[in-house]
Amino acid sequence: MATSAKRRYYARYLAHYTKKNNTLIALGTLFVAGMILGVMLLRGAGHDTLGLLERLVGGFIAGRAQAGLYENFISAFGSSLLFVGAVFVAGFCAIAQPVILAVPLVRGLGFGFSAASLYLRYGTQAAGVVGVLMLPGMLLSTLAILICCRQALRFSGSFFATLRPDADKAAQPLSLRTHCTVHAFALGLCALSAFIEAALYLAFANSLVLG
Repeated sequence: MATSAKRRYYARYLAHYTKKNNTLIALGTLFVAGMILGVMLLRGAGHDTLGLLERLVGGFIAGRAQAGLYENFISAFGSSLLFVGAVFVAGFCAIAQPVILAVPLVRGLGFGFSAASLYLRYGTQAAGVVGVLMLPGMLLSTLAILICCRQALRFSGSFFATLRPDADKAAQPLSLRTHCTVHAFALGLCALSAFIEAALYLAFANSLVLG
């Protein structure tokens, strides 16, 4: 009886969590779909394209391994900042929902391309680079970007709702302060993610040699 009650409790909790965070889960699904698409596209690429991508990704990893903590932090934070900034601006457009939805897909596509390129060139040796150097920071920064996307969808949707002919003229878009606060919080997560990634490169890059 106790086990059955626990199962029902966790099932209700999972259903409540899923319902409450359905947008975030859907955005995460788009990110995963982008990763899978990146791997599939890379598998179907020509030999010259594969060689170019492998050299670019390999050179990027090698450059990161030789850089210092500050340089790696700026590189990682700058990459996340581009996504957060684009989503922040898109939130002010009433018809920007497709652009916002494309952001996690593009993010996943980039990571899928990078990880698959390393595995194609280095085989199992790439597992350490992907799992230790790339994955931890990428997951945290991606979570921050997904939170921004969810907020931008709400903000953009509120503008779109005011454009409908039957819209309540007294209705106002969602709070600008909330929009800015969410993105500021996300930037903090991105900074933390960039620091973690930079620290991991400093600590482990030289021991995870690819070749």
